[in-house]
Amino acid sequence: MMKVYDKEIYEKQESIKFTFLIIIVFLVGFFAGYIANSFASQKEVPDNKNIQVENIINNV
Repeated sequence: MMKVYDKEIYEKQESIKFTFLIIIVFLVGFFAGYIANSFASQKEVPDNKNIQVENIINNV
């Protein structure tokens, strides 16, 4: 009787460990993708001072 109970507890512990492992792997992958996407989506912002100087020179 005790061996069956221990086996059930062990199986539940392994199931919980596996579930947590899947959740942690998913979260790590999600945050890695989010960070990679944020770096990839950054675009160069033109320097407004250079544009203003060019407009002034062109208007003279």
